Amino acid sequence: MGGDGWRALALSQGRRIGFFVLLCSLLLVPAGLAWADGNLRIPLNDAGIFDPRQGSLVVGYELLKDAEDVAIRVRDFRGQVVNQYRFVELLAGDQTFDWDGRDQNEARLPDGNYELVFEVRFKDGSRGRNLVTVRIVTIPQAPRAPAPEPLPPEKHVYKISGAVSSFWRHDGENHEDTGQLRVRTRFSYADDDNRVDGVFAAIDTYPGGDTNYDASQAFAEQRWENGKIKGVFREGLGGFDDPIKLFSDFKSERKKFGFRVDQGLDALQVTGLAYTTKGDVDTEGSGAAARVRYGEEDRWQWGAGFTYRDALLLDGSDNRYRNQAMAADLRVPVFEPLTLVMEFVHTEDSEKSSDNGYTAIAAYDQGRLRLSAGYIDLGEDFAADFADPLHGVTSNARGVEAGADYSASSTWRYFRNPMMTMRFFDLKRYSDDETVREIDASLRFAIGERETFFFNWYGQENEYGTTNTFLGTATHQWNPWWATSLQTNHIDTDDSGTWRFTLDTTYRREEQTARMVLEWIQRTIDASVLSPYEETSLRLDWDNSRWGVQLHTRYSENADDNGYNFFGRVEYRREMLHRYQVITYASLGNRSAFDFEKQVEVGMELRF
Repeated sequence: MGGDGWRALALSQGRRIGFFVLLCSLLLVPAGLAWADGNLRIPLNDAGIFDPRQGSLVVGYELLKDAEDVAIRVRDFRGQVVNQYRFVELLAGDQTFDWDGRDQNEARLPDGNYELVFEVRFKDGSRGRNLVTVRIVTIPQAPRAPAPEPLPPEKHVYKISGAVSSFWRHDGENHEDTGQLRVRTRFSYADDDNRVDGVFAAIDTYPGGDTNYDASQAFAEQRWENGKIKGVFREGLGGFDDPIKLFSDFKSERKKFGFRVDQGLDALQVTGLAYTTKGDVDTEGSGAAARVRYGEEDRWQWGAGFTYRDALLLDGSDNRYRNQAMAADLRVPVFEPLTLVMEFVHTEDSEKSSDNGYTAIAAYDQGRLRLSAGYIDLGEDFAADFADPLHGVTSNARGVEAGADYSASSTWRYFRNPMMTMRFFDLKRYSDDETVREIDASLRFAIGERETFFFNWYGQENEYGTTNTFLGTATHQWNPWWATSLQTNHIDTDDSGTWRFTLDTTYRREEQTARMVLEWIQRTIDASVLSPYEETSLRLDWDNSRWGVQLHTRYSENADDNGYNFFGRVEYRREMLHRYQVITYASLGNRSAFDFEKQVEVGMELRF
């Protein structure tokens, strides 16, 4: 290449980099609910575009402390929970969550914007919260010549997998030795009419710890024409499709044994379910629900539902708490694609008087454009324990709510494929006339072939105060193997504020991955004498098919002290007999410590 060619290439790259930096400087604009939690780290809160037909979405997150449990709730563009996942007894370190893009009834979710809300309860009693935004988009497949018929694959109707692992941890600061032995075995079976899936998990902590079986769970399902029956142990029972979502499984107890039956007969669809948690020291309750729906798609549909819950009060007495709700709903297709849905609910509660709630929603769905607007009224004593009528609002409120989701497959000069989502509600409390407001708006677009941008603003006002969260992410794809993202996040409440900047660059080629994450966080808390708190961290990762290396250094400072922390981890993986994988690792340091701590951990895991 001649001198003019090199100068042209340098000028082109310089303009591209300058344009990327300029747009990154505009990231501080209003943006979902992104949290910069100290012990739950998600480097980038935007997972981009996701087509479930091309495989699962893998979201990585880091726990700086051992976790009691991690709950992940999936919310749609209206803010309603469409699915929930729960994991227990997770160790500090890098974790991944695989999402298949389905709702709690295992149906494929429509294209649109979704939020994966992570909520963590750590072993020391502290909590963490964070979220990832993703957009489901069905990507059209390019036409091509049909491939020749492949040979029929070898079919196994059942599969057995699992892992056995152990680790030893030495805390040089407190002169303590701890460790765990973990056993996890999964059995799955599937044919045309039946599915069985069971996990046996045992965790033995030493010295002197009890054996924990909380991660064990199972379900069995049998299908027939227009119907199915499903039995579960610590698994989900799905939900109802009425406007107020009279039964949503995430509102019931997790440690349950139950069953669900669905049967269709022409235009009639009947669902019944029941569960019990007798002997569960956390809840000791039971519940049941039923729903009947009559009508065909694109025609009038009538529905009726009932839920009942009985639980032991957790006050040391033998008194029991009872709640029941009865509902009727109507779905009217006004004209394609506009639909009107209405529902009335009557509730009775042993600790409150009976009360009513109702909602009316107009929904417009034209594929790329989805709109909804409605009115909701939940009485002061309204109590439907399993219902999920509106994001975070379950009673004592009346007002309007609306949502919009739009994606365009158009290009205007360099501006490509804009995607926008917005939802809000404005409610009044019956009890004291207080206002409850929430708004969540986001915009995603591309500029040229290599730059993508995501902006989000979340605002909330209620009796506890006002919160505003701003988030912006810019990603540049240098080439097919190398991408860089810059994210800025600001959270402002009545008595605290947080700024967070993250630079994440990743290089992936063949079996090797290299990554660098540079992050700066500042927190101010009015009531804290140690405020402000600042943190600057650098994380380096390198990984191939056999080795993995992680180095993490962090400088922390508050009004009273400062500290420097270092953490390192080396991992070796080896596959044997095409069926087994052995993983060994060693680490030095404590991920969550303010200062460097002399903590050593070694472990081994056998997967099969």
